[in-house]
Amino acid sequence: MGAKTQPQTLQMGVDSQLTDRALRALLKHHESSSSEKELLGNDLDVQVQFSLARIPGSPSPKPIRIEIPHPLFKVASSSDNGDAMDEDDDNLQDVEACLIVKEESKPWVQEMIAKFPEQLGCIKKVLGLQSLRKKHKSFTQRRELLDRFDVFFADDRILPMLTKALGGKFFDKKKQPIPVKLTRKEALPFAIQKCLTSTFMYLSAGTCVTIKAGNTAMSQKKLLSNIQSICSIVPTKVPRKYANIRSISIKTTASVALPVYNKTPEELEEIMELAKEKKPIVDKEEETEDDKGSKKRKVAAATSPLAKALKKQKAVEAKESDKLEDEVAEKPKKSAKKAKTPKSTKKKSTESISSSDVVEEAAVETPKVEEAAAKTAAKTPKSSK
Repeated sequence: MGAKTQPQTLQMGVDSQLTDRALRALLKHHESSSSEKELLGNDLDVQVQFSLARIPGSPSPKPIRIEIPHPLFKVASSSDNGDAMDEDDDNLQDVEACLIVKEESKPWVQEMIAKFPEQLGCIKKVLGLQSLRKKHKSFTQRRELLDRFDVFFADDRILPMLTKALGGKFFDKKKQPIPVKLTRKEALPFAIQKCLTSTFMYLSAGTCVTIKAGNTAMSQKKLLSNIQSICSIVPTKVPRKYANIRSISIKTTASVALPVYNKTPEELEEIMELAKEKKPIVDKEEETEDDKGSKKRKVAAATSPLAKALKKQKAVEAKESDKLEDEVAEKPKKSAKKAKTPKSTKKKSTESISSSDVVEEAAVETPKVEEAAAKTAAKTPKSSK
């Protein structure tokens, strides 16, 4: 029973009562520290901090959108929702955004801002990519641009080009541009409002992930609902999901982190028991596969590139062995042919013997012919006289 309850507790998230108590303590600490300083407008961000068991394999500076029930900024859709406007909506920050686009998209984007002032009125500047590279070359110009706006949006088609054009300060302060699709002109107001009503997560090359859930000016109820939604969505966006979450804490930018979830050694032992229970099942499957002739293994091995290379090598070796067998089979035939050849040599030898006899006879007869010719030569002078 304990092994089955482990995934459910992880998927349900943190305990709401524990989170409520930690949030109350956090807000009380902020009130006490602010009353001592007696400063106005000293609201701080409330953050949810996740500690991972393993470092993400592929960290990315691209922001990951996380939906929350209560927005962090003043948006046009806040008054159109089912909930009536509260006093907290007046305390929300008026956002000033900058939209970075291609130079050819700049005219129609400005027309859309004039056409939809309620949804796109937060965009105070439309900046082209070429003007960004020319007018904001130095470090001081980029820092002024960073401090001037709260949020930066960018066309998703030029997002890879902005890392060098903006510099590292934007990524250090987590103000890197939020990608927006500008392929459909009519969808621009909805895309901007959707981004403003959400918070964003950044996966860095470390084990700590911090996400903004609101500020101390918001009510405790809204902060609690935002924190709960973040705690339920973020584990699904992290590599290895719930198994990679080691602890969850809430904090402000000027306070210590208060833990609301911590993976205890007992939970780790339950996970180990689950892993041990699964091992014998794998062994049985392997035994049954061995009894059946390891058909599944053969199928899996046939698809691997190594198996394909081995098959080709075997085919080449089989062809070479066939050639060798053919050559071996042809050798006795050749030897048999060679065995037949001496008979013909005998005939040739008899023929050569007979021809030699003829030559010898001709050689015996030649002296006789020479003697007859000599006699005739001796007789001729007499006839001439």
